[in-house]
Amino acid sequence: MRSLRFALISVLVAGACTEPPADDGSPTPSVSPTPSDSPSVVPTGARLADGTPLPAGCTAAVVESQTVAFVADGRAWALDPNTAELSCLFPVEDAGPFSWGPQGDRVLLGGFEVRGVGGDAPDLPAIQTAVGAFDWGHPIGLAVAFADGKGNPRKRFIDDGRLITLDALPPGSYLEVAYHPSGLALSFVVETDEGQEIWLSTNEGEDPERLIFSKRGTTFTSLAFSPDGQTLWWTAQHAEGYPELHFMRLDTRTGFGTAWRGTEGTVTDGLRLAPAGPRAAVTQGAACEEHEALILDRGETTVALPDEARPTEALGWIDRATLLVSAGGCGETIDLYTVDARGEEEDPALLALEVEIAAPRTQVVDPPEEVPAPDPEVEPPPEGVG
Repeated sequence: MRSLRFALISVLVAGACTEPPADDGSPTPSVSPTPSDSPSVVPTGARLADGTPLPAGCTAAVVESQTVAFVADGRAWALDPNTAELSCLFPVEDAGPFSWGPQGDRVLLGGFEVRGVGGDAPDLPAIQTAVGAFDWGHPIGLAVAFADGKGNPRKRFIDDGRLITLDALPPGSYLEVAYHPSGLALSFVVETDEGQEIWLSTNEGEDPERLIFSKRGTTFTSLAFSPDGQTLWWTAQHAEGYPELHFMRLDTRTGFGTAWRGTEGTVTDGLRLAPAGPRAAVTQGAACEEHEALILDRGETTVALPDEARPTEALGWIDRATLLVSAGGCGETIDLYTVDARGEEEDPALLALEVEIAAPRTQVVDPPEEVPAPDPEVEPPPEGVG
């Protein structure tokens, strides 16, 4: 991705209209210089990388290439990270999780409100239901699977707003949710009296199967399916005080591997898998002020923003090699960067400054059509794998 650090970004802004001189010969009023004309004035407030303020109004039409979305000045925006083309999407009162569906045409806002963008994308009003862990249904976004305020597994359908409880799942407090990219299965992290467990079920919560159970106080902090649907990945915080990234092949379900081990005394969550290839990203650090975005690639660990003193967070992948990262937060605004995980771009590319929240707005392509399963004649251990 082309760096924008030194690029001049053009945005549609309201131009200043001048009138001809009046009949009495009064001179045309002079135009005051903009803040960027004076080196002593430092722009503040939400703005693009070159200091240009966000435009007034909210009328531009969104385009597919605008794969970075953010909220600032009470509005949602979409930005093309290559050309800096900017569109205002809609006014926002409560951005909430600001999580985009798998086709980039609907977003989950505060209060479980859903807003659609373009075409026939749906809108749903806010409801009085607390949302904990959640994930969008795949590959279109026809539902959201989530844990409510009491940790119960539930689902909301986007076409009519209907809510159901996934009663066939085992009892416990549901901490993490992941939708299989085919849309045919769900995975959950469940807290029980015996510890934490990872389960797999159909997309309606039927036929639950325990895959993983914890030993000696290990907790599971995030999980995700690989984009090809072949593998389940999760981050584990081991009782000995170190994090690891594990995986299980769904066509066997008889064991798991370890792809990465973090530093002793750290905490890791926020697993983000690239849309293709081996790369992943996590956010390390227990307290918000300690957060640091890491890129994991074939056993190598890279700090996403090594020169940044503020907290950083891995927000998600724009493409297989480009990670969206925030700097700041913890009650303050954030700045947005893209980072080239291949190392071909020497510096991170600054996109926007002092925005409220941001997320990738990308589209899932070529999703799998089935969930891999073991040979029925070779069943996995009934008690799962610790």
